[in-house]
Amino acid sequence: MRLVQPWLYLDFIFYMTTTGRRYKKCLQVLHGTTERVIKERREELLEIGKNSAMNSAIDVDDIGRRRRVAFLDLLLLAARDGSLSDADIREEVDTFMFAGHDTTEAAISFAIYLLACHSDVQEKVLDELKSVFDWSQPLHPTIQQLSELKYLEMVIKETLRLYPPAPAILRDITKDEKLPSTGHVIPEGAVLIISPYATHHNPEVFPEPEKFDPERFSADETARRHPYAFLPFSAGPRNCIGQRFAMLEMKSVLAKVIWNFEMFVEPGFTALPGWKLVLKSVNGVRIRLEDRRKNYDNRVF
Repeated sequence: MRLVQPWLYLDFIFYMTTTGRRYKKCLQVLHGTTERVIKERREELLEIGKNSAMNSAIDVDDIGRRRRVAFLDLLLLAARDGSLSDADIREEVDTFMFAGHDTTEAAISFAIYLLACHSDVQEKVLDELKSVFDWSQPLHPTIQQLSELKYLEMVIKETLRLYPPAPAILRDITKDEKLPSTGHVIPEGAVLIISPYATHHNPEVFPEPEKFDPERFSADETARRHPYAFLPFSAGPRNCIGQRFAMLEMKSVLAKVIWNFEMFVEPGFTALPGWKLVLKSVNGVRIRLEDRRKNYDNRVF
């Protein structure tokens, strides 16, 4: 609402409106959650030790091997020398905790909808799961096992092509850029709007762009396309820092759902994508679930 009503750009006007007051209240909840996470982790690091002791505790695991440092730990260590303020840390954590999860949730919802609409694709995913996991056991995938789910990854990528969670990306132009294809110059100071949604629906790049076809992302098909033809996580040096985590998260959730349930779309229902910063279905996702495991020992999966 604020984006399309310029008179609300001024904070003192916006915060006098009902929406502005609600926004401010929601923001306090969000920041409170983030600040609690930062405070708890900072206290944990202080318990480990200070200075070199802290660094060694973070860099070495229980058996002495060097391990990767959690992103929040890196931020907290950087804050010790004054290079980052608490507000800077909070902004970065906000991005991971909320922006990442909101987009991932939208993508998972659309993936479930598309799988419910295409039972043949759903069965292929199930067959792949059975080839990696023991059908007689509960599903508790490891990162290594998730990396083996190539067809499920193709399904997710095709979902992100049809319904990219970030349908538009804005970039500031810091110097004049000449387009080699046309010779046009984009001047310094301009704001460039890139639309993954439009790019992903370009019939010259993706024939029958409205068709759901995971095979578009087979190794051979991907190799034939320009690397920037598909950019749900943006691209280049400012691409999404959490894209690998997001892919693992989506694989984990979808694998668990398909392992346990057969999905059917409600007759006559069609999801209607709408842009509210994140692309979501404005009329929800209406599906029916049937338990795949109902005749299997009554065990909980």
